[in-house]
Amino acid sequence: MKKSAVIAAAVSIVASAVLAYGGMGGRGMGPGMMGGCGMDGQMMGAEHHMSKHLMGLDLDEQQKTLIGEIKSRMMKEMIRRTADMRIVQIELKDLLRQDPVDMKAVEAKVKQLEIMRTDMHLSHIRAMEDIKTKLTPEQRKKLREMMEAGPMMEEIGMMHERGRGMKGEGGAN
Repeated sequence: MKKSAVIAAAVSIVASAVLAYGGMGGRGMGPGMMGGCGMDGQMMGAEHHMSKHLMGLDLDEQQKTLIGEIKSRMMKEMIRRTADMRIVQIELKDLLRQDPVDMKAVEAKVKQLEIMRTDMHLSHIRAMEDIKTKLTPEQRKKLREMMEAGPMMEEIGMMHERGRGMKGEGGAN
């Protein structure tokens, strides 16, 4: 009885960790990265910022076409990779439902999932670098300046707003 309780607790902890960290529901890699959910919210945010900044670079028609092709290719790739990751997640959940849980198999699935996550992240970075090669030196310089200033300035603004909200709440009490 004691052994069953320990195994149940261990399975519960692992399952909770998988669902919380790698469950991919809302915070993990979701469908449509580069336009939908993102990898822990970071990939989508990075792509969104990149797209916003690209609009400010006065791209010519050829650049718009080439960059559009890269984005299209990347979105298709992300959809395929996300589907593959979801299959692995289902397989992991199936492993966690077994009694007793085969920890070697679970470990292999978790590692497989992390490799897939890393591959997706690197693929996204490669696509962003590929986009940069389509820009002129002046456009790359301007993009770098905007990306260095943009997200940071937005974060500072959000922190400022949160700070004002807290002060306002604190003052009302």
